[in-house]
Amino acid sequence: MKICMIVYSYYISDSRVRREAEALVERGDEVEVFCLKHHDQEMNKIRLNGVTVHRIQTRKINEKGPLKYLFKLIRFVCVSAIYVTIHHFRNKFDVIHIHSVPDFLVFAAFIPKMMGVKVILDIHDLVPEFYARKFKLEESHRIVRFLKWIEKVSARFANHVLTVTEMWRQKIINRSVTDDKCTVLLNVPDTKIYRPVAQKRRKNNGFTLIYPGNLGEHWGVDIAIKAMPMIKNQIPDVKLNIIGEGKVLDSLLQLTGELKLEDHVYFSKQAIPVEDVPEWIHNADVGIVPKRGSTFASEALSTKLLEFVAMGVPVVVSRTKASQTYFDDSMVMFFEPENEKDLARCVIDLYHSPAKRKELVHNANRFNEKHNWERYKNIYYNVIDGLCRN
Repeated sequence: MKICMIVYSYYISDSRVRREAEALVERGDEVEVFCLKHHDQEMNKIRLNGVTVHRIQTRKINEKGPLKYLFKLIRFVCVSAIYVTIHHFRNKFDVIHIHSVPDFLVFAAFIPKMMGVKVILDIHDLVPEFYARKFKLEESHRIVRFLKWIEKVSARFANHVLTVTEMWRQKIINRSVTDDKCTVLLNVPDTKIYRPVAQKRRKNNGFTLIYPGNLGEHWGVDIAIKAMPMIKNQIPDVKLNIIGEGKVLDSLLQLTGELKLEDHVYFSKQAIPVEDVPEWIHNADVGIVPKRGSTFASEALSTKLLEFVAMGVPVVVSRTKASQTYFDDSMVMFFEPENEKDLARCVIDLYHSPAKRKELVHNANRFNEKHNWERYKNIYYNVIDGLCRN
C-alpha cells in the first residue's frame, strides 16, 4: 500500500510519527511524509529509513502571539493540501494519516478523500483541553466550545481516529465519534531503539538526571530546575541534562542563570534525532517527568516516562491522573505536581538508595510486558488494513 502522512512538526525528532511510518515500511508499504522544515536544515526532501520525507514549510519556534501561530498553521494546511493532492495524482495514495495538532489539518486531505482515499486523524493532544489550560478558561467558554466543534467535525470527516490514552478515547467518543471509530495507540517506544542495555553506565560522571523532550510550559521543566539548588546541596556532583527545544527555552535559560546553576544544568538547545535520545537516557541515573497538574497536562501520558521505563531507568514523575492510570508507587517515584521540594526529596532518596532504583526498574517492567510496540504495531496494521478492505 501507499501511505501518506501529514504532520505539523519536525519528522526527524517526532518519535510517534517516525515509529508509525517506519512500522509501515517494515512490512513493505510505501510511505511519504509531509512535515515542517527546521530553519537551519538545507534539504527539502530526504530519505530516512525507507520513508520519503518532504519538508514543505520552514518554522522557527518563535511565535509571539496566537495570531502568528494560527497564521503558520493555516498556511501549513493550505501548502500541505496542495502538495498532497499533487502527489496523490502521481502516486494514488491508499491512506492519508493526519497527525494532530491542529485537528483541522485533516481537511488537507479533502480532495483525495473525495476520490476515495481513506483518512486517519491521529489526535496526539486534545486541543480544547490544551487551550483551556493555557488561557485558564472554563469548559463552557465559547472558544473552548468552538474548539470542541472543530474536533467533532474533523473527527467525523476522518474514516478513523487514533489517540494516545484510553482516557482521551473516552472523551473523543463522548463528544465526537462512535466507539468503533476510535482506537488507542499508546505512545510506547519502539523496542528496536529504546531497550535496556546490559553494559554498565559510564563511571565518574557524577549523578545524572535527564529530561528529553518538548519544552512547553505545561511540561514543567522549570519545576525541575527550581529543585536543583536543593538537590545539589545533597548531591554536589549532580547534573540535569535537558534535551530539546520549545517556546520556553529562553525563560528556562534565564531561570538557570538566576539560580546560578550553569555548572549543574545542561541544555542541548535543539531537538535531536530519535536515534540519539537512547544514548542520553542510557547515561542517566534517573529520568525526570515534571509535568504540571492542570486538566490537560494531568491527562496526557508522557512519552518520556514510557521511554525511561523501556530502557530500565528509574523515574521520578509527577503524580498526575494519567501516570497513576498506568503506574503505581512500586514502579515509579511519584512527587506532587508543581512541588519542587517534593521532586528534590524523591531525587535525593533515590541517590541514597541504589537498591530502591533497581526495585523500581524491576517492577516497572510489568508495564513493558503488557504495553509494548509489538502489540500496538499490530493494532495499527489492523486499522490500516481494515480501512482499505472497506
